[in-house]
Amino acid sequence: MKKLMFGPIVLAAALLSGCATEMSDRASHVQIIDQAQASQYQFVANVTGTSSLSGVSRQTGYQNAIYEALDKAAGIGAQYVVIDPKSSPSYWATGQVVRATAYKNK
Repeated sequence: MKKLMFGPIVLAAALLSGCATEMSDRASHVQIIDQAQASQYQFVANVTGTSSLSGVSRQTGYQNAIYEALDKAAGIGAQYVVIDPKSSPSYWATGQVVRATAYKNK
């Protein structure tokens, strides 16, 4: 009986961990800052990151959406982003959305 219970748990853990994406190299060079710090930088654009993961995987989906937003910011030459405080993991959504404002040095 113990062997039967262990198999589904391992399978579920493997499937859930397989949904996480890694941060791209260029995204790793973009720093998340707060709105107060943003005044010393030049506005570049608003960016959005999305993920279809929700429910019990909402944290992973939210992290994937952040990585996508950082990658988009890096792609347009930004060095910093301010994450919209209204962007947060949502359990009952069909996916995760992260909105951010991208900045670069003046």
